[in-house]
Amino acid sequence: MALNSHPVDIWTVPLDASRPLFLSSAEAERAARFRFEKDRTHWTRARSALREILSSYLSIAPENIEFSYGQNGKPATERIEFNLSHARNWALIAVSHGVPTGIDLELIREDVEIGNLLARIGEPETEGEHRELFHTWTRREARTKALGAQLMQVPPPEVCAVDIKAPEGFAASVALVWRTPVPRYCGGSL
Repeated sequence: MALNSHPVDIWTVPLDASRPLFLSSAEAERAARFRFEKDRTHWTRARSALREILSSYLSIAPENIEFSYGQNGKPATERIEFNLSHARNWALIAVSHGVPTGIDLELIREDVEIGNLLARIGEPETEGEHRELFHTWTRREARTKALGAQLMQVPPPEVCAVDIKAPEGFAASVALVWRTPVPRYCGGSL
């Protein structure tokens, strides 16, 4: 099925660099529950970067952005579609106008039997080069995140994912519902 293309902005955020913090009280409470300081720091920086980036699209202060949450926890706000993924010391943020989006970033780990994991979630492509199987995983996760669905739910074919640039040693994909994503890289560097 041929889908119309649609631009989606991709922001790459290094999480080891200090940045201004913009968290709601609920987000600060959630951050405080992280067991390890590094995880808390990375989550806080990723969430603050999300607020800062969205503020430029919404023309409101980062701390004034209010999120609602879908059935499976996907955050949303008025007038813009977005999604966030972070792994280790990197975050990727996808922003789209009017089309639900999902993004996924994964560290490619040799000690993970990714083919077995793909089989467990019902993906038909479970054999091949290790790196490509991680891309298969990120495409699947980006597609389910675009829908705000659970990973075990097989997304329909009208959710399209493409691989995107990622930091060295990572795999990443972005997805849109009813559109083929055309990534536009904004800010940050790889």
